[in-house]
Amino acid sequence: MDKRIATLSTVLGVLALSTSLAIAAEDNNVSPLSGDDYGIELYASNIHDVTRSSAYLWAYTQGEGKDLAKTRVYSYFFVNGKLKHKDYDNGRDYANIGYEVDVKELISCEIRSSHYAYNKMNEVVTETSKKEWPE
Repeated sequence: MDKRIATLSTVLGVLALSTSLAIAAEDNNVSPLSGDDYGIELYASNIHDVTRSSAYLWAYTQGEGKDLAKTRVYSYFFVNGKLKHKDYDNGRDYANIGYEVDVKELISCEIRSSHYAYNKMNEVVTETSKKEWPE
């Protein structure tokens, strides 16, 4: 008889706890374990201030959502057809990276970037972007 009472007591306790969580989630309009409210709001790769011998290449990622934990941008910088630099930046809701090109003669440049947004459970959303000069 004591085992049945203990089992019944445990079941009722778990039921009460899950009901309380469900009511709290409804009251706050959130799901306690979802983690789905995150993403990439804006992202881009850009080339500015191009001259005969220089340019500025940069990229950014802007995340959004209440479950957003981290943003990241990872970029590859090409100058005159060759990979010259690669770098990344992390941020809470915004990350950006830049590279100043300074060569004897600028024939072409390109930036290729991967953009990431992570939620609190380390799930990730990704996008890619690229910009070339001359277009």
